[in-house]
Amino acid sequence: MAEKKTQQERFLTKKMYTHTFTFDPADVKEEVTSVMLIGEFLFYKSNLKGNTDEQGMVENDPKYTPDQYEEGMSQIGGRYAKPMDFDEKTGLYTTTLTLPAGMYPYGFQLNAELQDPNPEMPWMNVLADDGKMHSFGEFKPWIPDPKNPPFAPTKDGPQMNSELYLGNPDDMPWLPATNPAVKGTVSYVSYTDIKGDTRTMGVYLPANYDRTWEYPVIFVSHGGGGNEADWFSQGGLANIMDNLIASKRTEEAIVVTMNNSVYDWDFATIDQNILQCIIPYLQQVYAVTDDPDMMAFCGLSMGAITTMYTYMHHPERFGYFGAFSGGFCGGEGFTLDNPVLHDVVLLIGSAEEDIAYNEREIGVPPTIRALKEAGLPYIPYFVPGSHDWFCWPAMFTYFAENVLWQ
Repeated sequence: MAEKKTQQERFLTKKMYTHTFTFDPADVKEEVTSVMLIGEFLFYKSNLKGNTDEQGMVENDPKYTPDQYEEGMSQIGGRYAKPMDFDEKTGLYTTTLTLPAGMYPYGFQLNAELQDPNPEMPWMNVLADDGKMHSFGEFKPWIPDPKNPPFAPTKDGPQMNSELYLGNPDDMPWLPATNPAVKGTVSYVSYTDIKGDTRTMGVYLPANYDRTWEYPVIFVSHGGGGNEADWFSQGGLANIMDNLIASKRTEEAIVVTMNNSVYDWDFATIDQNILQCIIPYLQQVYAVTDDPDMMAFCGLSMGAITTMYTYMHHPERFGYFGAFSGGFCGGEGFTLDNPVLHDVVLLIGSAEEDIAYNEREIGVPPTIRALKEAGLPYIPYFVPGSHDWFCWPAMFTYFAENVLWQ
């Protein structure tokens, strides 16, 4: 296996890229009088020191615009708005940003002007080039880029934002592989779920998939309001696997995503759906192992709580667990009494300004303390960022590269 490095060691210095965004009014039916670029193009100065802190450190540090970016800053969730210029010669609206390598969700706000921030809906406010927060007055949804529509592979798997990829796998492993030969395939397949309904799961097969082998399996859950396409679209999951496998930083594996939102986060139902429906289907159709030591379960946010539920109830079925931005060591159905928990591997952590990095029951610090008090093994891992798609690909990358199959 290639030399392993932490996310911080690999990405302390990021290459810069310049990108021009364009919007053609002819791509929409409504009359267009102004266009604003909206995207998660915000940065902050990380305070993260090491990966073992269990006290919680959400500090709400200042966020900076692309024009204010300095080397060493990290990406962080939150929206940035920039008015676009209209070119009468081309009939297009354009604006140009210089950004560090990364994967950025974005879209366009039509016919709106920046106004004072809305204190009643702070989550809808945007940061502008004046360094201040603003709102659009009356809320109006932004639209994805018509020239770069979001991924919508299934009826239950729509995505809201377009995705901009800047850089290559040498910058970040969740960016698309440049060599077609190392790219695996992602398919969305139908199966009958625990309630007898037809549902869809996403299945990643590595580039050299061979039906005569038995592959390790990684089950990956989205978070609240998400679906089976989130990790492949927003999270760059297939890209991560392609690049880590190609550079021999992880083993070839099949990766499976599912839609847990349809069960209203009834963890027992989700758990049984995976055990009784998804795994048997995979074993019928794909070359997957049935060895618990080569099976992993992980997820983000509500998917992390789902992971902890499965960790507590079925440690004999999975050898590895990854809880990204979520815990839950209290409440009905959650105990640490199963003796098999001493024999499995658990990675748990979040971003440093993550809403899961708090003292609530479902927070990461209380869960870590409960694990420690129970004498259970765990691997703490924290990354720069917040409760966002800059955190979770970094956590999955570390999980796949440094934890799985060790």
